[in-house]
Amino acid sequence: MDDSLLPPEIINHVNSVNEDRCIRLLQETSPDLVIVNGTRIISKQVLKCITAPFVNIHAGITPTYRGVHGAYWALANRDKAHCGVTVHYVDAGIDTGGVIAQQPIPISPKDNFVTYPLLQLGAGIGMLTAVLPGLSDHKVQDTGIVKDKTSLWYHPGIFQYLYFRLTRGVK
Repeated sequence: MDDSLLPPEIINHVNSVNEDRCIRLLQETSPDLVIVNGTRIISKQVLKCITAPFVNIHAGITPTYRGVHGAYWALANRDKAHCGVTVHYVDAGIDTGGVIAQQPIPISPKDNFVTYPLLQLGAGIGMLTAVLPGLSDHKVQDTGIVKDKTSLWYHPGIFQYLYFRLTRGVK
């Protein structure tokens, strides 16, 4: 991957993925594929403004850990097998689109609430790089991985965090 800086003239900042300016930029550029990460819920209006698929690197194993802090919640639930990352198509739901790829992330005793998302992003970029040629050719399909249960998770409150830190050692 190329880590050189992008020329400033090709960068377009928007305040929200759901604002009209973002829709106009998507329609003007007409991309073949839109990759998102760490964004708010994308409105149906944005998802339907172009024909290209939207693909997300989700910091959790979907559908079991939809929402935020998937690795943290998996560890808090003593569910290390689902402490990982998912690359999936974006639909109108919250992390409910078709799964393209998933994998667990390695957790060390040095890791914590702050490092889990970084590990997930690193793994997600690797997975995305591997499946990208198929995505541009529309050859990669929903793999159907992990369909056992679905839950939507939110930011842990301070008391939840302290409880799981003290009772289960989850940082």
